Amino acid sequence: MGILHRSLSPPSFSTSSSSSSLGPHPLQIDSELWLMVEKRTQEILYTIQPAFGSEQKRKEVINYIQSLIKGYFAVEVFPFGSVPLKTYLPDGDIDLMTLSHQSMEEDLARDVFTLLQWEEQDPGFQVNDVQYIQAQVLQEYGL
Repeated sequence: MGILHRSLSPPSFSTSSSSSSLGPHPLQIDSELWLMVEKRTQEILYTIQPAFGSEQKRKEVINYIQSLIKGYFAVEVFPFGSVPLKTYLPDGDIDLMTLSHQSMEEDLARDVFTLLQWEEQDPGFQVNDVQYIQAQVLQEYGL
């Protein structure tokens, strides 16, 4: 919030407390109000951040899938999206991607799908509702 504080404050920012929280300029906010905003922001972030147990469970799932896929196909698997950003909802999915040679892309997707279906039978780690969604990501190149 300190960086935001400096970027929004005009050069004539005053740290003295006044009877009004807002100065004559709408972006001029006194330090007392900034402290209150920072405190409230921290409270909100603490409230909405993922619970420790939820985060640990997701890490276990990611580690399991990474080791499973890497063990069979020798490709790297990385989480992306809301999980590494810690912005997921309690019932949100886990987005994973693999880095592989383009020529094996389609076969790898089908093979991973089949592997995960087999894992549904393994009582060691609960894998369920495995779906193969054939989607294409379009990339736009700004040349």
